[in-house]
Amino acid sequence: MSLPSHPRAVITGAGSGLGRALCEELARRRARVLVTDINAASAEETALRVTRAGGEAHVHVCDVTEPAQVEAMADAAEQALGGVDLLVNNAGVVSAGPVGELSLSEWKRVLDINLWGVIHGCHVFVPRMRRQGSGHILNIASAAGLVYVPDLAAYNVSKAGVIALSETLHAELKATGIGVTVACPSFFRTRIASTGHYTKDTLRTLAGLMLDEARLGPEVVARRLLKAVDARSLYTVPMADARWGWRLRRMAPSLFLRAVAAMNPSARAWLLRRR
Repeated sequence: MSLPSHPRAVITGAGSGLGRALCEELARRRARVLVTDINAASAEETALRVTRAGGEAHVHVCDVTEPAQVEAMADAAEQALGGVDLLVNNAGVVSAGPVGELSLSEWKRVLDINLWGVIHGCHVFVPRMRRQGSGHILNIASAAGLVYVPDLAAYNVSKAGVIALSETLHAELKATGIGVTVACPSFFRTRIASTGHYTKDTLRTLAGLMLDEARLGPEVVARRLLKAVDARSLYTVPMADARWGWRLRRMAPSLFLRAVAAMNPSARAWLLRRR
């Protein structure tokens, strides 16, 4: 088992969605959790749920795009928990639109949160885990970092970067006893689409449909991710569609690229009309 029986965890973006589900799943292990989010009210709600589920919760407001705030978050974890067994770099956002149409400010926002937020977390916590001699890092990427689809360039790039960082960390930390897992889920029920930025209304509608009709909720995904952490797996791709897409990309890259290129705007509009 990678995690101790009553783990000490820090989870970013824990105010809703997968972050909240991870907090609640850890609470069932009687974990002590530093619940962090940029939204204080959402973090407080998650903390209440953690307490009700049998865990111990501490709330810390943090903007992961600010290195000084991530450093302060690590200090708060040290003070409240006495160390960290699990860091979950989960905070994330989505933007959609063709390259050249999605604004550069949106590119920067997505990369600042999705990629730099993870970089900041790893940069601050890895030295502390080295001194501690133990710990595990769970970086939340996406199937979008493995199989790239049109109109999601900024999101794809940010998540591919998280995977590259995680693979590098795995190699650097393998001999230290510190574990690294990168999660690459596909669509599951969450509110991330409703807070996204889109260059076209059709993209917003399609994103909402894909998430609303997803078979799995964040609770199931959280359990699968923690199972991968316990197994000390580097990769976890918890949905079958993402695993098949990843296999196709590796085994038949030309066929995969032709399939992706066929996902043109008219095809997506046809899908929306069918709904």
